[in-house]
Amino acid sequence: SRRQVRCNCIFVDLASSFDSWLQQGPRVGPLQSTCLTLVPSTQLARHWLQHHRGLSRLGLSTIMGRTSVSSRASLASLHRAKLAHTLKKRRSCGRSAARAAKIPRTVASSRPKFHLIYSTNWVYKGKLDPSIPQMLQEVTRQINAKVPLCCELTDLNFAGLLARTARSEGFDVVRWPIRSQAQWLEVGEAARSGRMLPGPAAVLMHSWHGSYEKECVPAWDFYPVLEAIKARHLLLYPSAPLDRLHSEKRYTSALMPPTKFVHLVRTPGSSAGWQVKGHGKNPVSKVVAEAVSALRKEAAAADLPLDNVMVKQGLSWGGDAVTRLLPKDVPDYVKSRVVPKIPAQANELTVLIQAKIDLVSELRWVILNGELRGRGWVTLHNPRLGCRAVTGGYKNEANCRTALEKSGFIDGAESRKALEESMRPKVEQVLAEAVADAGGEVPQYLRVDLLLDRQGRAWLGERESWGADLIKNQDNPLGRTNPNKSELASAIVARASRDLKKRKRQAA
Repeated sequence: SRRQVRCNCIFVDLASSFDSWLQQGPRVGPLQSTCLTLVPSTQLARHWLQHHRGLSRLGLSTIMGRTSVSSRASLASLHRAKLAHTLKKRRSCGRSAARAAKIPRTVASSRPKFHLIYSTNWVYKGKLDPSIPQMLQEVTRQINAKVPLCCELTDLNFAGLLARTARSEGFDVVRWPIRSQAQWLEVGEAARSGRMLPGPAAVLMHSWHGSYEKECVPAWDFYPVLEAIKARHLLLYPSAPLDRLHSEKRYTSALMPPTKFVHLVRTPGSSAGWQVKGHGKNPVSKVVAEAVSALRKEAAAADLPLDNVMVKQGLSWGGDAVTRLLPKDVPDYVKSRVVPKIPAQANELTVLIQAKIDLVSELRWVILNGELRGRGWVTLHNPRLGCRAVTGGYKNEANCRTALEKSGFIDGAESRKALEESMRPKVEQVLAEAVADAGGEVPQYLRVDLLLDRQGRAWLGERESWGADLIKNQDNPLGRTNPNKSELASAIVARASRDLKKRKRQAA
């Protein structure tokens, strides 16, 4: 077909552009602002073909440089493959229709509902290096469009997996695709009015101080809708009692480094505009200066020099709104760099001023249904003064282990595992704190990030519920996560099934 021939032509153009670009000299680095790294053309082609299964072997061969023209034999093979795929799809649809015809409408409609709210707004809005060939830019843009901003459990692949798992357990999956503000607000109205029929709900989206982009929704629109859903439905994702507490970074822990919370609130009709909650009409800079002074005393008591501090903002992730500063620069930074950039629709923001520790590595530990599961080392490099943490880049598992060896904490696999196990009680302590914050309810999913300093002390870096990425098991040759996505989907649906059985018993 014309579309298939056009795709092959695109691959030919991409291959020639990419090869000529590579001949200009070695360039290995980020293609754009996210963490995508330039890969060889063969690897890029395989990634591309994973998302376009209908393309023939010709496309892959073209990118790999094996051919530069589309021969008649290759096109004939392409048409035969497409025809076979079409016939197989029609037979599959026919069997599905036959199975559906055997199910009486009354039976199908009486199945319990499983509401799945997910994003279809997968558009890449980032900027690319203009020196990259145009065809390579287009491929990069389409690949990055599928990468979530916040969490891998919000993409279309996991949404599909969750839907299939729910249907296999007898649920009637009701899809609520979201692409715009109007569609998101309509979901809230459906929940309030009762048009969203009874049944558990999974909202595979997250809040932030930005626009409607991919799976992210502005916080001022997000939480009113989420509250409307959880008022009448079992909220499976995100965590009903913990999501807002975690997203806004308002939780506390005995394992945190010395920290001061500055809760900024907008004062309607006030000339000051923004004030610090609980501090009357005192200027923001004055309150922040007092917080830094108090932090200095707490840091000294914890044997931490307050040479630098980390300023963290709520409703952000990945070190994007975490800045390393000198203590004396913090009041002016909050006043002139944080407050003016708060969106006009937002009415509050929590800012953390935290003593910076001398970090060696960060251990991330995943908890599912109260059980400690996979763990791994991932650490941000030390950012320069005045820069965001994300600009330092990440150290992977191998580099983290090297840092642990150089610091004398481990000398091999056995000592590393012993070090990790020694930190288990602290993870359990953070879990207990989360259970208390959730009113006694054990969070279904939790990730605890512990920071190991040069004195061997473990501090809490982050405590996250749903919305935290999984950890790859580095001891597994396949590098799979523990738990994997299938286990998570099964756990979510199992919780919905338990709730359904409980309601049936209560009704009886």
